[in-house]
Amino acid sequence: MRVLFIHEGLGQFQTLHQHLNAEGLAESWFLCSTGVHDQHKDRIPNLVPFRIAGENPKSYFYTRGLEARMQRSFLIKEAIGKLLDKTAIDLIVAHGSGGFPLQLFGEFDIPIITYIEFPSFTSHGYDPRYPQPEYATYRDKVFEMTSYHQALRSDLVIVPSEHARAMFPACLQDRIVAQMEGFDIQRKPSRFARKDGFCHIGFSARDLSSAKGFEQFILIAKEILKLRANVRFVFCGAPKVLYSYEEAFLQSRFPAAESRPASFMHYVLEREGITLGEGSSFEHVAFAGYDDFASYIEAMDLFLYPLQFGSANWGLFELLFRGRVVVASDRCFVPEVIRHGHNGLLCKYEDIASWVRYATAIIDAPQEFRHLGDNALADAHERFHVSRVAERYLTIFETAIRRHKLAASASPLLWRHHALCRA
Repeated sequence: MRVLFIHEGLGQFQTLHQHLNAEGLAESWFLCSTGVHDQHKDRIPNLVPFRIAGENPKSYFYTRGLEARMQRSFLIKEAIGKLLDKTAIDLIVAHGSGGFPLQLFGEFDIPIITYIEFPSFTSHGYDPRYPQPEYATYRDKVFEMTSYHQALRSDLVIVPSEHARAMFPACLQDRIVAQMEGFDIQRKPSRFARKDGFCHIGFSARDLSSAKGFEQFILIAKEILKLRANVRFVFCGAPKVLYSYEEAFLQSRFPAAESRPASFMHYVLEREGITLGEGSSFEHVAFAGYDDFASYIEAMDLFLYPLQFGSANWGLFELLFRGRVVVASDRCFVPEVIRHGHNGLLCKYEDIASWVRYATAIIDAPQEFRHLGDNALADAHERFHVSRVAERYLTIFETAIRRHKLAASASPLLWRHHALCRA
């Protein structure tokens, strides 16, 4: 099978692309931006570049992002045409935004799978205390429109979880398959500086937002400290919020920039009377290189993961592949990954007392919960290691190819029309 992945960055497909080629399971190609291609071409095989046109600031505000993705799609189409002069392709797997396949539908007699993380920010969800501003609501309708169109026109859509699949209208769900990406996480000894005699409780997310659970983590931590003093809370993530609207809340709450907290992270810490630095029970680990991030994870005794909204956060899998004991909320996709009492513990997001009860029990008798981390590691390798996931992806790919052939045989005149147009 000859597969072409398309994404502006390497993103979701890099590990699978490299695994398919290394193991001889498929001939995999990867279409990425020129900058990414030039940075990684000597390390990753079969990279193919496409040019990127940025957003035009003079475009209509609400469709500026769509216009940029449409331009990108034409450039992707151009690059595919050149690649087909060198090799045949049996299947295209395009990221819904980073590999926007709009101009590919009906142009090549090649089945197309679109990968969509979630169909819109509205369906993804956000904390009602930090609501979606009006401008974001209008732009999000365009995002949702393109997601639904991709589901209609693709031979299949892949989403990372059943939770993400359920965000789509029921009439589209039979065109969508839930499959998380595969991981190949290598463990190394930790170099993180721990404080002797303390239990270290971590929180890790791409951004330190209420939607990801940062605010709830701080509230839980304060309650734990009332009962146990020998605890340090170490949170890792970017203060800049990416998937929800806490930044818009800060701008509304503090119109004067000089009085506005530097980030939502700073706002929560100030509001809760928490300072960082020498003598504090709290520490922030800024986003650093991957090795430093991995070292931090390995050093924590316990992770709290009070997720509010998410379609399938990569960070949780980093914890499980490193055998960490995790207490997580029973929301979103998390129950698809963690089975309570087996490879972690689940709590109601809002039930702070239950979070405190589990955390203090683990602090007092860590040996009684070590099996959760052991099971988390074993289960992660069984279900989410790339060697396992690749087999499932190949089955999905075969399904898409079969569907495409059936559709083409049902309407041969359509493909004849497109072939004549190209000629």
